[in-house]
Amino acid sequence: MKKKYCISFIVTIITACIILIVFLISGNRGNTSHVKRVIGYSELYDEKLINKAFDVIEDKFGSDFKGCTLTQLRYDETVENEFAEEMMSYFAMHKQALIIVSSDFDTGRKAGDLGFIPNESYQEWTWCLVRRGNSQEWEWEIVENGWGY
Repeated sequence: MKKKYCISFIVTIITACIILIVFLISGNRGNTSHVKRVIGYSELYDEKLINKAFDVIEDKFGSDFKGCTLTQLRYDETVENEFAEEMMSYFAMHKQALIIVSSDFDTGRKAGDLGFIPNESYQEWTWCLVRRGNSQEWEWEIVENGWGY
């Protein structure tokens, strides 16, 4: 009876530790669960390519922007026109397609650890991505993000 109780106790402790670890790990990610994706007209990219860029941004935001909530990703004619010169210059210099995506996000109370002002809304935060790989397997890769572009 004691042995059965001891095994049951150990299993309960291990289960509780696993649940705690999962809770702590998931709580240290940026929130992308309710992001609004705005895709408008583009002369350069189709909706599928823009969505793939958005996927890469959401993954990066989730891993690097702990305690922040991504509220919007936007690529439309306005964004494209605003950054058209930079995108074309980049292609001329590097022979790689560049897309610049605009985003909005909110910070949490611990955002100061990341260099942001806690409990603030950041708007028009840009993400610069380039297409890498061959024409069959294009992948977007983030090369820069922030307000500096």
